[in-house]
Amino acid sequence: MKSLLQASVNILPYRARYWIKRIPGVAASQRWMLQRFLEGQAFVHTVNAGPASGLRFEVTLPHDKAIWAGTYEHDFTRAITEHVRPGDICYDIGGYRGYISGVMALGGALKVLVFEPLPANQQAVRRLCELNPQLPINLITVALGDADETAFLKIMPDSSMGKLAKSSFQEDATAVGEIAVTVRRIDSLVQSHEIPPPNVVKIDVEGAELDVLRGALEILDRKSVV
Repeated sequence: MKSLLQASVNILPYRARYWIKRIPGVAASQRWMLQRFLEGQAFVHTVNAGPASGLRFEVTLPHDKAIWAGTYEHDFTRAITEHVRPGDICYDIGGYRGYISGVMALGGALKVLVFEPLPANQQAVRRLCELNPQLPINLITVALGDADETAFLKIMPDSSMGKLAKSSFQEDATAVGEIAVTVRRIDSLVQSHEIPPPNVVKIDVEGAELDVLRGALEILDRKSVV
């Protein structure tokens, strides 16, 4: 029963996954079934439609319902697939659990570098790599910014989110913890040949996006990057 429910979303046509919940009674029935049999239980699911089609991902419902359906960040992931070309080097800066990295890799990237300083998310990215060994995803466990230094990363109430202490993002939010992390500039990483320069870059670093760009001015000045 559980295995059938876990795969049940793949039976629906992709477009229907957006509007079927609006049918009277369907949303309530679906919530009941998920709560009764699947809620809170992690399982490995293969997305079968959308930009992440073919990606194996460990999901927990209902938190990962959009990932389960393949509809997570649909417009954004569709734009990524339109810009990634075969052979591209892609950066996923603030990789979270690696879903966007998976989309980049499936889009034909030669290499996807995932920058993620938060240990819980690093573990999730490693799990993603384990489930998709054919994809060229590489985890780099540093934060990116405008200086090469050690800094403090505040862990937010949502433990999947962290921000550098100097970030102005969600200033009123109370951090639940703090860890020291290594911060590097993209320019210094590329100049020291630790990483190749990128063709496509996605940045989601909780308010420190400008710092990341300031640390990549030389690369951006001499290379066309999307």
